[in-house]
Amino acid sequence: MTITRESCMQIESIVIVGGGSSGWMSAALLSKSFPDIEIALIESPHTKPIGVGESTLGHFNRFLRRMELEDKDWMPRCNATYKTSIAFKNFRDGKGERFQYPFGGLEETPIEYYELQCQYGQEEYPPEEFANFVNTNTYLADRCKVVEEIPGSNFNFKDDTAYHLDADLFGQYLRDEHCIPNGVVHLKGDIENVVKRPDGSVESIITSDGGILSADLFIDCTGFKSLLLEQHMGSEFIPFNDYLFNDRALATVVPYINRHDDMETYTDCVAMNAGWVWNIPLWHRIGTGYVYSSKYISDEEAEREYREWLSDRYSPEIAQTAHLRPIRIRHGKRKEAWVKNVIGIGLSYGFLEPLESTGLMTTHENLIYLVDTIARRDRYVGRWDINAYNVKVNNTIEVMKNFVSLHYAISMRSDNKYWMDCTNNIVFEIDPNSSDSTKSAMSGVIALMTKPEDAYFNPVDLDGLLYIVSGLGFRPITEDLYKEKLKENPDRESIVIRKHEEYQQKKQSVLEWVDQQPSHYQYLLENIYGTDEYVHEEKEVD
Repeated sequence: MTITRESCMQIESIVIVGGGSSGWMSAALLSKSFPDIEIALIESPHTKPIGVGESTLGHFNRFLRRMELEDKDWMPRCNATYKTSIAFKNFRDGKGERFQYPFGGLEETPIEYYELQCQYGQEEYPPEEFANFVNTNTYLADRCKVVEEIPGSNFNFKDDTAYHLDADLFGQYLRDEHCIPNGVVHLKGDIENVVKRPDGSVESIITSDGGILSADLFIDCTGFKSLLLEQHMGSEFIPFNDYLFNDRALATVVPYINRHDDMETYTDCVAMNAGWVWNIPLWHRIGTGYVYSSKYISDEEAEREYREWLSDRYSPEIAQTAHLRPIRIRHGKRKEAWVKNVIGIGLSYGFLEPLESTGLMTTHENLIYLVDTIARRDRYVGRWDINAYNVKVNNTIEVMKNFVSLHYAISMRSDNKYWMDCTNNIVFEIDPNSSDSTKSAMSGVIALMTKPEDAYFNPVDLDGLLYIVSGLGFRPITEDLYKEKLKENPDRESIVIRKHEEYQQKKQSVLEWVDQQPSHYQYLLENIYGTDEYVHEEKEVD
């Protein structure tokens, strides 16, 4: 098949190289947004998708809205469940403590929590209680409950609920129900050669069976190897090793022991000796894995530690029989996501360990911005558009890099070299001469470093960051600062005491209300699935 290319600036045809979730998400959104653009997707019959992106953030809802997908349409096809929070255990002290990062807006002024903490002590208001104070959704997440409305809250089910899903099945669903019906040409084959024009742009790709694919725009969805963007276009890989130490993972799946009780509404992240374990509940089973650093622990030691964790969490039998799949992690980004007429989407552009469920985020966020870029000038793309796209996606991944690395840098663990290096060697250097985009990506870090009290009093765009640093024990005001405040405003103490009384009453009533709400399993059974059945295996398409 040949896709013609009529103009170097007007996009009439697109070839997507690589399938998986990023390839089919690209094909789905592009074909829906531009039905008159000719689109083909070629994927190797020998490549199996990595499939680590089974947990999403609320941003994923933007992609679903663009695709006009309703939960009932796609969730049963992907064994998907809801997600209302991310839990972090042993990240602060390593002594069994756990805090939540619930989704939804802040219901209280965060600084008030620390006034209560100073007034009543950390035993009454420990770090993990912060999320309960500012967001009622925390109580629901802790008890694995799902509701569409929370009384007295600004919780929005459509925006503040994310998903756990089988990313490979989601790609297949999009392929079968949207891409192919929209006219996307699906090809199987390996890339043998890339033909370039004199200006360095890609003219065509040659397949192993002699096929020639030409297009105006090529989208690289080949995963970590970044076949087009890095290997052929020379977009330099910039590692994040100084911020994120983990470079390996062991992944497996385990069965539910009691699906009704064990189907959590959050991604459970548990810190280990040299990394952390994820626990992701799907409709039919649980996905789990150990992300670790080979610099601090051998593969054999990691497997032993992980199997011990599986034994304690599930059962000795599950730990002994679990098939562990090794995964190599390459943290970082390409210097430019868009070079000439080649764009990297998903892992081909960049990747961060999935501590904050960013596995699919670099796919759908960059893809949405690509669609907007193409549509902005009626499919006309020039140097300005390419530069703007690169600035935007670079800022996005830099913000996420800083956010994820803060989970380690602000930890108070010092029980081994891994955690000591995390807390001592992750350095956020803020160069006053750096570009505005770099400063923007560091805005949250800068706010916490320079004016933490202001950040908690007026947390514009910082609510996610505040959950993490608060749960890790970071306090914007101390007892001495609080005393100074009381001297300046003696009436403040009575306000804090009244807030304490109000919160205790609210807490009791919220807990009584939460107990009456349906479990995660119940809600899915009644509103999404209607049956215990699930999708078993991949459907092959010729």
